[in-house]
Amino acid sequence: MSSSSAELKMALAKRVLSRVGSIVATVMLVHTIIHNYIPRELHAYLFFGIKNMFTKFSKQLTMVIDEFDGLVNNKIYEAATIYLANKLSPHIRRLKISKTEKEKISTSPWNVMRR
Repeated sequence: MSSSSAELKMALAKRVLSRVGSIVATVMLVHTIIHNYIPRELHAYLFFGIKNMFTKFSKQLTMVIDEFDGLVNNKIYEAATIYLANKLSPHIRRLKISKTEKEKISTSPWNVMRR
């Protein structure tokens, strides 16, 4: 390796580290301002909006099964609860359910991934 090549790599590394340092300093400043000067309600609202913006680009589908349909019990919720009751711990709050094309439904209706 020639000395000019090593010098170029060193200069590139210095530039990258300088930019990363600037980005980290900016993030830390914004973080401090948000936590110290913005009310918690506005803080939560802003991050909820940012989270929703990024989830719009996700290819995942979120399906919500409500326990009640108005004042009436939701039968689908009851069926899912009965089916999953002996498969999951009561402490699990989120599930990822999938089925590949090769899997047969008769052997295992859902592949449940605990999160």
